Formats: sequence, structure tokens, C-alpha cells
Amino acid sequence: MGQDILAIDVGTSGLKLGLYAPDLELRTSASQEYEPELREGGQADVHPETWWTAIASACHEVGPALAGVGVVSLSVTTPGLTPMAADGRPLGPAILFLDGRSHEQAAAIRASFGEERFLAEACNLPVSGGSSLASILWIRDHRPDVWRRAAKFGHTNTYVAMRMTGRWAIDPSTTSITGLYATTRNDLTWNADVLEVAGLEHSRLPPLMHSFDPVGEMLPAVADELGVPRGAVVLCGGNDAALAAWSGGLSEPGDANIISGTCDIANVCTAEPLASAEFNVRAHVLPGRWLTFFVLNTGGVAYDWFHQAMCREMDAVEFYGEYLPSTLEAFLSDPDIAARERALPDYLPYLGGSRYSLEPQTASYSGVSLRTSREDLLLSMIRGNLRYLGTHFAQVSRLVPVNHVVGISGGAARIRGMLEARARWTGDYEYRFQDQSSMLGAAMLGRIYQHRTSRS
Repeated sequence: MGQDILAIDVGTSGLKLGLYAPDLELRTSASQEYEPELREGGQADVHPETWWTAIASACHEVGPALAGVGVVSLSVTTPGLTPMAADGRPLGPAILFLDGRSHEQAAAIRASFGEERFLAEACNLPVSGGSSLASILWIRDHRPDVWRRAAKFGHTNTYVAMRMTGRWAIDPSTTSITGLYATTRNDLTWNADVLEVAGLEHSRLPPLMHSFDPVGEMLPAVADELGVPRGAVVLCGGNDAALAAWSGGLSEPGDANIISGTCDIANVCTAEPLASAEFNVRAHVLPGRWLTFFVLNTGGVAYDWFHQAMCREMDAVEFYGEYLPSTLEAFLSDPDIAARERALPDYLPYLGGSRYSLEPQTASYSGVSLRTSREDLLLSMIRGNLRYLGTHFAQVSRLVPVNHVVGISGGAARIRGMLEARARWTGDYEYRFQDQSSMLGAAMLGRIYQHRTSRS
């Protein structure tokens, strides 16, 4: 009988921890909240010590329940680009996918290496925030002291695994949109040609391994600090969106889903890499599979913004539990819905910028008049967001068959009327709720590891 699996999900704005039995039954869980730093100039980051404090607090919350843990598996926000000293100590904050500071570096490296070569070898074009390559070059240009002292540039799971085991690691699902990884081959190798053009030594990047591979045993002092048994094995782990998609069943070509959370993410599983300047391609946590990865930076966050900016007299329960769903339902039940929709303003959904543009993007309304109501503004935001995601399914379906049934998960997906709105504005698909989570996906990595070791 296997040992318990401790799944740790390090997110953008909070941490979740789940203790799973070997059969993936959830025994107990805990969570911690924190806020990323959003500063002038579009900078978005978080200090890695914030992650560690949250991990320790969540472990202490579940306490004695950790006594049977044999495997620790990680699900992480990506990239969380962190410059680190040789001992793993962070030399600055971790740069998040929302970050907008490195547009200039992204444009420069595209011009130097060539966009066609990037797409052919890495499947993805460097952009600010989402691409570690652009962030690393920004550090070189603007933090030369950090650049000189950094022994490794790693991601969220690199930092956590190093803190736990004293060993470096990174996996394809978190590196595949960096511009640095050979995503087309997906063979656990860095793209040597890109490294040469960027002037980045191979030795300053962590060793590559599969998400389910063991990095090493947890250091005794760290195990004691967290309350985990000594000898527990720490896995490399993977990207949170990829793990959430996998836990919801995305493993075969054509499988598709939408994750509706802080940001909205549309994924399609493929058996070959698809290179495009219009979306990202991420290596799956499963070898031989890739995921298209199309992100609306401000999914649920856009509704939070609308609540605070337009509906301050309501608390969150009233806004999400009554106002937003009743607005949707009134629109969807309108006997002349076509005329009602024609009266809506247009909305560009770039409240948090865009992952796919070198230039900073902003949201905007157009077609607003004195007759425009608050409800019209809300509906046009929802329509703009959903249409944006729909463009991805339309584009990918011209390249590979996409299943008609699309899984969906996340808090925003459960708002009354939202599935009907998606069917109207995202595409003619059948949307089904999925019980999926990145934390469960991390636990599934743990089960793969246990099965492999039991056979050896």
C-alpha cells in the first residue's frame, strides 16, 4: 500500500494544499491567501518567501495529518521567473505572467533570432511576463547586479523544489512557452541556438525533467519545519493550468476545456506541436502530448474590477450571487435578444493586457451613449471576454479536430446563466462542468511516481 501524497498548488494569489490517499481520495486540505505586487510600469511579481510562508502555514494547519506523507508534488503558477544564488536564495521577486516590463526585450530578441525560427523551434514567440526569456533579458538590462550574481534562473517549482531538496529542477510544462525550451521536439533539452543569441549560458538554467520525476528527498531540516516525514520524495511538478486540464480529462487529441478563474484559459490537447503567433503551445505533463494555451489575462478578475468600479454599493455575495446572474438571465430570456444585443457597446478585453502582443494593450468600451445602462456595460464585458476565448477554438479547429463537448471548471463558470452565455458567444459547443483542479493534477503526478517505483 502506497503512502499519502501531499499536493501543493502555488497560485498567483494564493496557495492550496491537499493531502491525498494513494487512491487519490482527498483526506484534508488547507489554503492561504496572498497578493502579488502590482506596481507602476506594469510590473507584477511576488517575493518567493511569500510562497514559502504560505506553504509552512498550510502544512502547520493540517499538522498531524501529514504523518503518512511519502510523496510531495507541486502545481505552480508559471513562470514565476526567479533569479537565484547558488544556494537557492532568491535575488529578487518572482516575475509573474501578468508582468508588462519587458516588451522592449521581447521585441529585441524576436528581431535578433527571427520570429519564424522561434515558432519552428520553440512554438512560441517571446512576450513580456509570460516568457521567461524576455524577463531574464530585462534583468540583464535593468538589474545588472542581479544578473551577475544569479547562478540560476528558474520558475516557481524550481525555487520550491530547491528549497525542499537542495537540488535544481524544472519541467517542460512550465518552460515550454519561455522561448528557451525546444518545445517542438519536447525532448528535455534547452534551445541552444536561442541561448547563444541571448547570451545566456546553459549552466544558468536548471536541469530539465518530467513533471512526475523525483527531484530528491526532502532535506531533514525542511521536513521537520513543515511537519512532513523525513525521507519524503519531492517531485518536480508542473504548470497549474496543464495539471488542471489533465485532471479534467485532457489527455487525448481533440480534448478541450476552459478554466475560468483569475484568468480564463482555453486548452486543446494535441498529438503534435502547433506553432502560432496567436496562441501559446505548452508541453503537457504527459510525454507525447501538447496543449494549446490561450489566455485572457483578466477572466474572473474583470468581474472583480466591475464590482469595485461600478457596483460598490453591493457586497460580493449580492454581486456574484444575484446581480450578475440576474443580469445574464434577463438578457438571455429577452424575447428580442438580437435587438437587445445590438444595443450593447463593444468591449475590448485587455483589462490586464495581452500575452500575444508586443505593445501594451488596454481594455476599452466603444459605442456608449446616454442610453447605455450599467447592465449593458456588464453584458458587453462578458460578451467581449467570451468572444475572445471563442476565437481560439475557431482557429484551432481549422488545424485539428476539436471535440464538441468542452469541459469547464472554475468559480466564474458556475455563475447562473454563464454556460448559456458561453454557448452564445464562445462557440457552438456543449459545455460540461468538470471536477478538476490543479491540486488534484499534482496528486495524479504523485500516483504516477508511486506506480513507477512499485514496478521497479
